[in-house]
Amino acid sequence: MTPSQFTAESLLCTYLNGRTMPKILRDAVVWVIEARLASNETPTLDETLRIDIDNHAVALLERPIVCALLRRSHELEVTTYASARHPGHREFGTSMY
Repeated sequence: MTPSQFTAESLLCTYLNGRTMPKILRDAVVWVIEARLASNETPTLDETLRIDIDNHAVALLERPIVCALLRRSHELEVTTYASARHPGHREFGTSMY
């Protein structure tokens, strides 16, 4: 995993905030985020991409214990959990992602 892929995966993991999505869609979203990071496009997670993520993300019934960032690329997808104390979207400065 390259640093830009790791960053894109981290950003998506934080945005999902405990939700999960099908691996093929997750990989596509990571690819889009990585491309936007490489081209310095802001916001990285614009409204359209957030809506697409939200439409395909599924909330889990129980609290997962492992973040997807810890999985190896050849392992099965593991659900993510950013923080139980801060549900919803993360907001930093003036941008929401």
